[in-house]
Amino acid sequence: MIHRPSGPVRTLLGRAVVFTVLAGLVCAVVAVVAVGLDGVLAAVVGVCLVLGFLLVGQLPIVQVARGRRVLGAALLVSLYSTRLLLLLLAWRVLSASDTVDRRTLGLTVVVCALAWTTGTVWSAMRWQPVLIEPEPSPAPGEAVRP
Repeated sequence: MIHRPSGPVRTLLGRAVVFTVLAGLVCAVVAVVAVGLDGVLAAVVGVCLVLGFLLVGQLPIVQVARGRRVLGAALLVSLYSTRLLLLLLAWRVLSASDTVDRRTLGLTVVVCALAWTTGTVWSAMRWQPVLIEPEPSPAPGEAVRP
């Protein structure tokens, strides 16, 4: 008998999202003090980029976990390529913009990515999935107990 853990995906990702949002808020507060309103805009954009990139990246993992390995592999390749191109395009557009502070944007992306990683590692270390192990089948000729 195969039993997959029934915990929702948010059990593992919830802490990562919370850590990322908290890190983004800290970056926004530091940015408003250090740079001004351009820094806050950069921090918000940075948090959105990190969350968008990493949350969309969970779709193939969910499909594989549901037993759809071929779909998961196809999504993995196509979504990663698309996300990478969109991220580079966004980075190019934001780098040319005068309304977004580049240093704040870069630091926010790095800090939020580290917060996401910390949250996922923390969740993975504390996650205790329910596993059901079947009893071994009786050997031929062995009496079965009720």
